Amino acid sequence: MKPFRFKLQAALSLKLRQEDILKGDLQRQQKVIEGLEYELRETQKKMAEAIENIRPTPGAVFDVEARLFFNQFWLKLKSLESCQISEIESERDTLAKIRQQLMETMRERKILEKLREKHLADYQREILREEQKVLDELALSRYIRNENTQG
Repeated sequence: MKPFRFKLQAALSLKLRQEDILKGDLQRQQKVIEGLEYELRETQKKMAEAIENIRPTPGAVFDVEARLFFNQFWLKLKSLESCQISEIESERDTLAKIRQQLMETMRERKILEKLREKHLADYQREILREEQKVLDELALSRYIRNENTQG
């Protein structure tokens, strides 16, 4: 009998490869998001420091130029923060899509693996039937030979 050959092995191998690629993409995307979140935290720290630095000290003279500079700086920081937040949200959407693709690929791989196991079990049952058939034929021929020599 021919050795076991799963006809969909190429598809299974492809799904395994796709799964590995998507896992790598998922990790890279998570690192991108972590980097962006770090940058956002740094921007927010700068904003907190700017607030602390602009607070007037008791007895200090109100500096209009410094206040105007602060306002421009604050607007730039707020704009930067807003851009960073939207970029993080966009990257999280991408992460969710990758995660969904990975789940789908894993599901398809598991289906193919179960199908392979079923085909392998069928093949092994067929092998056992063939072996049993040969053993039955040997036993029958031995019985007939013994009957002919005794009779």
